[in-house]
Amino acid sequence: MLRHSAELLQPDLPAFTEGVVARVRAVSAHYGDPSLPPLDLTRSALTAFDAFVAGLIAPDRVAESGDHAWAVGDRRGRDGVPLPALLDAYRIGTTGLWDALVARVVRESPGRVTAMAYAAGEVWRRADGDVAVMVEAHRRALARPLPATGHCRHLPMLQALLRGHADPAHLAALTASLGLPRYGRYAVVLLRGPGVRPRETESGYEVRNGVELYWCPQDDGVAIVALLGDRPLTALGALVPVGTHARGGVSAVVTGLAALGRARHLAELALGACRADGELTQLGDRLSRVFVLTRPDLAGDLADQVLGPVLELRAADRDELLTTLAAWLDCDGSTRRAGERLYCHRNTVLNRLRRIEALTCRRLAHPRDVVDLAMALEAQRVSAPPDARIRGDS
Repeated sequence: MLRHSAELLQPDLPAFTEGVVARVRAVSAHYGDPSLPPLDLTRSALTAFDAFVAGLIAPDRVAESGDHAWAVGDRRGRDGVPLPALLDAYRIGTTGLWDALVARVVRESPGRVTAMAYAAGEVWRRADGDVAVMVEAHRRALARPLPATGHCRHLPMLQALLRGHADPAHLAALTASLGLPRYGRYAVVLLRGPGVRPRETESGYEVRNGVELYWCPQDDGVAIVALLGDRPLTALGALVPVGTHARGGVSAVVTGLAALGRARHLAELALGACRADGELTQLGDRLSRVFVLTRPDLAGDLADQVLGPVLELRAADRDELLTTLAAWLDCDGSTRRAGERLYCHRNTVLNRLRRIEALTCRRLAHPRDVVDLAMALEAQRVSAPPDARIRGDS
């Protein structure tokens, strides 16, 4: 009976496989993401169905299905496909195959359909055997030690976590196969720009000064997952150099693999706060700029409310006062150092600052007023048109 139903299904296997693959992609978060492996899902599924059906037709070909299941388990393990996703795909495929076998008999030999009830046990026994083989191959692939440097075979799972897919299966697989602590101290670095070196756009794993770095290529640059251990976040500045024509953003420290999606978002904000090429910006160093970047609709209002009288001056006076305020803030409130930076006397800096105080009705001796002015200055940098931005800002 099984041989008869398999012979009926065999010519339709390509179309049948397309339907099963569509169902797998529709219900599986992993397989439904086109950026995650496997890219050969349809071809692999067709080979699996062909081998299974061939084993039902010819007893001497039964072993082919198990051989393919082993190859799939090994390959998907090396690719970083989570085992639960793989099991779901096999479950959907086996259920679809059984339904298709029964449907062919119902259509072509309705008088024999009751005999299929006795064949169900054999189909599922063979399917369970293939699944057991696949699981063992997947387990062994994950158990292979990862070299100290080289290609990161678990890149797909890291990429998924960076996108915020904190699937427990991803966390369990990474924890088991890489030895990554589920609740370790992590940070994410984003590098973008033409100056990002080719080596940095390749997936890989390495240890630099006690910090584990996982390089994850992106469409527009590279993301680096850093397991800091007991190292400070500032250590990344020396471990991840930024090219002359590139910019980088460093997230805050997050606790655990499930927070990598948030860390990537924070690194994105830090990257947006970069002011010049060659800079690696830590989120904590640019929080005021990040705040105004996240609400550009309010940045203009803030700048107008605090700096409005200054912004209404003619362009030369406006730029002179804003540049002086920026220099004074960057020099930690030192008029002498600000004067050196601006190539003018400290008294000139003082006079300009007093003018800013008079125009804005804020006092630089009052911490709250300094916060207002610093935030408004960042808001003006973000919201102003290019010809009205402070000189040296980018």
